[in-house]
Amino acid sequence: MKQEARKMESQALAYARKALLLMTERNVEPTPVNYSVWYHYVAGDIAALNKEIDKFLKTRTLNITDDVNIYLYNKYVVPPDHHEVKAVENTSQNAQTVLGEIMDIIDKFSGDTEHYNHQIDAHVTQLSQKITDPALKEMAKEIINRAVAIRDSGSALSSKLEESKKEVVHLKNSLEKVTNEANRDFLTEVANRKALEHKLEELTTQSRVNSSDLCMLMVDIDHFKNFNDKFGHQIGDEVLKKVGRALVDTVKGKDFVARYGGEEFAILLPNTTLASALVVGENIRKNVEETRLFRKDTGVFVDEITISVGVARFRPDQDSVAVFISRADNALYRSKIGGRNRVTPESF
Repeated sequence: MKQEARKMESQALAYARKALLLMTERNVEPTPVNYSVWYHYVAGDIAALNKEIDKFLKTRTLNITDDVNIYLYNKYVVPPDHHEVKAVENTSQNAQTVLGEIMDIIDKFSGDTEHYNHQIDAHVTQLSQKITDPALKEMAKEIINRAVAIRDSGSALSSKLEESKKEVVHLKNSLEKVTNEANRDFLTEVANRKALEHKLEELTTQSRVNSSDLCMLMVDIDHFKNFNDKFGHQIGDEVLKKVGRALVDTVKGKDFVARYGGEEFAILLPNTTLASALVVGENIRKNVEETRLFRKDTGVFVDEITISVGVARFRPDQDSVAVFISRADNALYRSKIGGRNRVTPESF
């Protein structure tokens, strides 16, 4: 089973590298949607997608713009299996680590050639020993070979090493951008549900280990359906964006804001007592209530935006993540049936 997982991770990295290189050649931005399309293209697991992209590639007059990629994504790309996503995330993180080490080696010899011949073999050997994944070795091989070739020829050392470094930086930045954007909600630009789940695991573990406080706010936009029905989905989207920004603007430091789904948001407050979390919730409620959305097309303001909030404290000695979420959700439900536009603590 472990061997199969390693094989899958290795293959995912190979696909990721090839997809990023193709996207660079075609001037395609490495957004999550674009990356997903090109990842499946190089994987070859959606025949119809490959056929359509091949048509674009043969027609030099047509550019594969973001709109084209979105069209291809919506038409062909099925949301990938969770295990496949996890493998891509893991390989992306591993690749970034290895690329960072390669950059360190390049930096060490960019401005000092005196001991270059004597030391580079040791550094290259040490780096190679750290890479156990075959695909990662292939990724590093080109740069390592270039460094060795420069050592042997002794020509234009500084400029060529700098060129190699720029290539590494570009690939590393692309990987980081894909990883970061994959954890962000496209519409509101706060963290998405997947990122929230990861953060919950991290913070609840810390709370158990350190016996530290951790609270959650579950936030729901009141009568959100009315905005869509009365003003249209475009205004509904603007309401979601406004609320997302209001939440981010109100919290501070290590607090974590995510879109939970639909018109619901979740906020994690580490090192925060229940009493303090209720104060934060009330500040957020007031901030949203004071937020107004102006319609440029009609010159009038949209109806008042309000939210209902439920607050729960994590109990390290007895809570699972699911129970923690459930108690916050129940508190939110009590806010809604109690009249909305209010903050309600968990019941004990």
